[in-house]
Amino acid sequence: MSIRKMKFVKTSTDRDHLDEMLVEVLNSKLLCPESAINIVSDEENTGEPLGEDNIYAEYVNSLKNLAHSVGIEVGVKKEADRTYENEEIEAFIKELSDKLEMSNSASDAMMTEGDQKALDILGDFDYENIHSCRYIKFGLGRLPKDSYKKLTYTENRNFDLCVLNQNKQYYWVLYVASDTYYGEVKELFESLFFEEIRIPDIDVKKIAEEYGERIQDIYAYCLDNDNLYQLHQYCVVYEDEETEAKTYEISGFMPADKVDEYKKYFLNLPVNIIAEDPKVRSDLKVPTLLKNSWFFKPFEMFVEMYSLPDYYDFDPTIFFTITYCLMFGVMFGDLGQGLILFLVGTYLYDIKKKPNKLFGIVGRIGIFAMIFGFLFGSVFGNEEVLVPVHQALFHTEGKLVEVMDQEWTTRLLIFAIGLGVVLLLMSMLINMYKNLRRKEYGKFLFSVNGIAGFVFYSYVGVILANTFGDMGMNNLLSAPFLIAFVAVPFILFFFEEPLSQLLKHQSIKPHEGWGGFVVQHIFEMLTIVLEFVSNTMSFLRIGGFVLSHAGMMLVVMVLMDITGHAGIIVFIFGNIFVMALEGLIVGIQTLRLEYYELFSRYYDGGGKKYEVLTSLK
Repeated sequence: MSIRKMKFVKTSTDRDHLDEMLVEVLNSKLLCPESAINIVSDEENTGEPLGEDNIYAEYVNSLKNLAHSVGIEVGVKKEADRTYENEEIEAFIKELSDKLEMSNSASDAMMTEGDQKALDILGDFDYENIHSCRYIKFGLGRLPKDSYKKLTYTENRNFDLCVLNQNKQYYWVLYVASDTYYGEVKELFESLFFEEIRIPDIDVKKIAEEYGERIQDIYAYCLDNDNLYQLHQYCVVYEDEETEAKTYEISGFMPADKVDEYKKYFLNLPVNIIAEDPKVRSDLKVPTLLKNSWFFKPFEMFVEMYSLPDYYDFDPTIFFTITYCLMFGVMFGDLGQGLILFLVGTYLYDIKKKPNKLFGIVGRIGIFAMIFGFLFGSVFGNEEVLVPVHQALFHTEGKLVEVMDQEWTTRLLIFAIGLGVVLLLMSMLINMYKNLRRKEYGKFLFSVNGIAGFVFYSYVGVILANTFGDMGMNNLLSAPFLIAFVAVPFILFFFEEPLSQLLKHQSIKPHEGWGGFVVQHIFEMLTIVLEFVSNTMSFLRIGGFVLSHAGMMLVVMVLMDITGHAGIIVFIFGNIFVMALEGLIVGIQTLRLEYYELFSRYYDGGGKKYEVLTSLK
């Protein structure tokens, strides 16, 4: 259809209402902002970028690290219950950090899974209570199983032992001894290769329970403010020289028909909104938002994959859609398989709230596969079921198109070349229209994709049609025709640059001199010829894949006949295999023809994507 019309929108307020204004800008989901640096680059702009230190970014990182240390996943809470002063946030971070410094278990990089399990079991008895004991001491660690057996032979056991965990190699044990014998007991365990694990001062789980809700709430508050401060990169500050009053402004682009909706978000705020034509800021690149009807919209994905069109250019989606579906349908012509593509693509396209453009494309190309499958007389690889229908409708002896017949093989390849010639000529026409609209008269008249190229390639197309179609035009290669349709266009190709300069009333002398110009453009002429040949021959793949698809299905049908009762299984899985493999290959090859053979002749791209600021919530 077209590219949606945009407006350059400036939204401004005072410092007291800046954050509220930015929140509403986010909530509107309409503004595609411009960086303050780009705004003030205009010589007539007297504003300055808003430069304020973002302390909340540091708070967010600190809280995230602390939460990770106690096993809390932050970001679950989307909105804080209240506001917090910076001093309060800093005091909370310090308090929690001090608590965690008392317990190094969470940060111990050498801790194994078995160690942690033993600590978890011991934590049920409260680490603080263990450390508060006055007359007894504890030792925690892992002991090799062989060493554990030796403890049973120890005489005069002045300790008590508790096994907390075990695996094939170790016991995780806690021993208890009085102050009097603790040193002796510790030496005994060390002699048995006991690996001590420090008992934390505080249980991390209890810290998480105690501070969990406050971490989540303060984190949500800091994250919101961090996001707001990040928006300051889009804000420009203007100061009134007389009153010294400051105005804070955020600028950007949005669809022209959404400006009134945008203004409604600021009805309760002292905000000034000005919407202007994008041309007032010719130094800024206007974002592109494509506008297409339901049938063509999914194919915007392929256009965007290549490059969005510039705002002042044209949208190629309609031409792309028609040519893509046409070429895919020819190469994948099967009524039954096309129906499956259509049903699956249509169902999966709308199965979620956000339509999946890829499945939308699958559904649409399925329609064209059905059309050409009907013309080829193929239904899930069966080439006979539609013969009576063709005989009744087209009054033929057999099918309308016998793909595997040798005579039709030649016709399909000729058709593929003919289709390629027509599509390339249409691409040139689009390029000519584009250059005419841009007032690029030199490219319009003299370029390979302008009138000169169109005349030359049309002549080649007529020669090909006469050769294969026996049209009786035997004098096409005579001198007058060759001069008018070959020599003259090539002279125009050769001198495109100086002739274009002449139309602009500029010097026609090349900057590299006439000698360098001639040498360079001799090689360019060879490149032009090779490009025309390679572009045309590339479309042979259309006919090749028609034969490939028919051949693969012929193999499936032969295997079905050979396997007897299991034939239905071969038929089903054979069709699935061909649809998956051939569909993917044909889809990629069609996309290649679009990008390399057609887009290269009429499409520039280079547009900026319309990306809006989204809500914090």
